[in-house]
Amino acid sequence: MSDTNERDVTEEIIENEEVVDESTSSSSDEGIQEEAPKSEENELERLQMQVRELENRLLRTYADMENLRRRTKLEKEELASFANAKLITDLLPVLDNLELALKAGETHEGSDLVKGVNMVFKQFVQVFDQAGVTTLDPVGEPFDPNRHEAVMSEPVEDTEAGIVIATLRTGYLLGEKVLRPAMVKVSS
Repeated sequence: MSDTNERDVTEEIIENEEVVDESTSSSSDEGIQEEAPKSEENELERLQMQVRELENRLLRTYADMENLRRRTKLEKEELASFANAKLITDLLPVLDNLELALKAGETHEGSDLVKGVNMVFKQFVQVFDQAGVTTLDPVGEPFDPNRHEAVMSEPVEDTEAGIVIATLRTGYLLGEKVLRPAMVKVSS
């Protein structure tokens, strides 16, 4: 063969190889293009799942914060109530003494001292009322060991056993909480 023929054959082979390369590369490009959507779909699903997970975390964190805020508010209210209860309990003996002073001063009703003690007593009662303190005067009610302290019992005609017949010392409530039970005499 001549040089020209050899060149022609070589060029033809090279062209065929290029055509084969192009067809191979186009088929491999199609494979890549098919893989690309699959990998993009997988990536999209993964990212969507990540977003859902982060949204759930955010919602749980928000709920935790709301619960903490609510719990803190309740704890503050309980602490304030406890502090008020302690202060009021400490002041109850003062109120008792004012009441005793008024009873002792009944014989001196016109006295300025009795008038002053009466004013202080009324002011104490008013402050206690504003704080939500109520008195326990259970005469005629059944004895309740949660609210009453029985110090005496005596048989009483026409009264069944376990009924409060006299209050010896006033009891006090703050809301529903017993600050001091009423000291009572009970029928037997």
